Amino acid sequence: MFAEKHGIVMKAVHFFTALSFSMIIPFLYIFYLKKKGHLKNVDITERMQRLNPFAFSILSYFAGFFVLGFFDAPLHVQGLMFCYGSNTLLVMLVTRWWKVSVHTTGIAGPLVALTFGFGPMVYTYYPLIILVGLSRIVLKRHTVMQVLAGGLMGLSLTALQFSMFFS
Repeated sequence: MFAEKHGIVMKAVHFFTALSFSMIIPFLYIFYLKKKGHLKNVDITERMQRLNPFAFSILSYFAGFFVLGFFDAPLHVQGLMFCYGSNTLLVMLVTRWWKVSVHTTGIAGPLVALTFGFGPMVYTYYPLIILVGLSRIVLKRHTVMQVLAGGLMGLSLTALQFSMFFS
């Protein structure tokens, strides 16, 4: 009974750790920057204004990766957090010259990670990449090429990292 409860408790710890370091902390930082007047809007539509939030988010992702390791989270959960950090680092480097869709990177990468964890049944969710990409185009936040680049980066980088380090 204790082992079962302990398992549930640890799953909750893993979930809230991943949620905190991948979403809550980076979003709070963006809202902080907006409140202090460092950002024009929370959408961060200006390419160069993305660099500071990217850098902070990368630190948060890698901190989450190490905290998840400390809590002995499953390897694919740790791997996803690592991929968030490394993929965002590459997007940040590209952003100095060109704006890539982080939204399509951010949907494609986790789908690849879920595929490594759960197999081909995840393929049914891959059309979400197209829907997210289309939304970015319709909202005039990105061009078709920026959306394609983001999706391809998320797919290929996550697949490469998972096949090399987390499978």
